[in-house]
Amino acid sequence: MKIAAFLPELLRHLFKKPATVDYPYKKLEVPKDFRGTPILKPELCIVCRACVRDCPAEAIDILTENEAEKKYRMIIHNDRCVHCAQCVDSCPTDAMFMDMVYENAAFDRHALKASYVYVRATVKPKVPEGTKVPEGGKTPAAAPQTPQTPQSPEMK
Repeated sequence: MKIAAFLPELLRHLFKKPATVDYPYKKLEVPKDFRGTPILKPELCIVCRACVRDCPAEAIDILTENEAEKKYRMIIHNDRCVHCAQCVDSCPTDAMFMDMVYENAAFDRHALKASYVYVRATVKPKVPEGTKVPEGGKTPAAAPQTPQTPQSPEMK
């Protein structure tokens, strides 16, 4: 091959800005919709186990520590987690969220486990807008609402 074929390409790249970043010294900004590691807010968890049920990687375990005190332990196995955020989407009380940390490495996979010991919360779950909640405070069962049409006197 002749050097003349590479010369225009070489000259073009000599004066371009580099496409890489000096990573450990300069960090990139995390994108807005980045899905990091799942984190639990223990004060909001009502132990409904929706996150355990919906996790495709089976990365979440909830164990009973003390039934009388309503004390539970949640273990998030970050070595199994696929960062799909399904646990966040299925949580009725917003007790789960994804952090913005993308540097989670360890020499031992057991160091990646996150364990939370907490008392079950008494927080009301999310209610869709437009749903009326009775004065007792319990959320109504999700029933399909059909619009009621007024009946004429002949139809009665």
